[in-house]
Amino acid sequence: MTTGLDGKRALVTGSTRGIGQAIARGLAAAGARVMINGIEADEGRALAGEIGGAFSSIDVGAVDGPRRLYADTEAAIGRPDILVLCAAVEILETWDQVTPEAMRRQLDVNIVATVGLLQAAVPTMVERGWGRVLAIGSVQEQRPSPIHFVYAGTKAAQTNMMRSLARTLGGKGVTANVLQPGAIATQRNAKQLGDPVYRKAILDRIPAGRFGTPDDCAALAVLVCSDTGAYINGAELAVDGGLAL
Repeated sequence: MTTGLDGKRALVTGSTRGIGQAIARGLAAAGARVMINGIEADEGRALAGEIGGAFSSIDVGAVDGPRRLYADTEAAIGRPDILVLCAAVEILETWDQVTPEAMRRQLDVNIVATVGLLQAAVPTMVERGWGRVLAIGSVQEQRPSPIHFVYAGTKAAQTNMMRSLARTLGGKGVTANVLQPGAIATQRNAKQLGDPVYRKAILDRIPAGRFGTPDDCAALAVLVCSDTGAYINGAELAVDGGLAL
């Protein structure tokens, strides 16, 4: 068994920055041809050129976005064997501050797009008898903070979908798993982690004694998406330094 992915094709949503970008690089380094996706066009095109992949700026949360992104992927690199669901919208609101617009946007990207992409990509994986679906969840699923009221709920729902998919596709050569990052030092978290009081409060809760990096997540993602990870199915894999304990 090997972590080599020569000849495999991967679609990684939300991969122009942060964790998604690191996963895209990791999959490409393992031999996969990767479709980069995200709204940061300059970063996306640069990454695609760097790793020999392709890029699509389609917003997965837009109406018909998943279908159009899948069509772009099929045209550029072929039908994907690997689907990494990293695109997510995280709007910080407490239960009494949630607006209909913020709730709708998080649902569209975190939940509706997940279903659309699964419906587009998984059937051909089943036909070929090989496929990997990996959703990027969150430590907020286990220990939701007050300001992640809707976001944490959408991530918990997405994880439930992956567990259901893992059972449904049993024996068909397709696995579905969830990688749950903790406090990862990314551009998205830069403002919060830049607050010394907040930074210390979070760091004090991490048994590993440090914040994670996108590469910490990418290493596990490549394993799960490889032949070596074939028996990992329906798993919730924390990459959080022990933060959820």
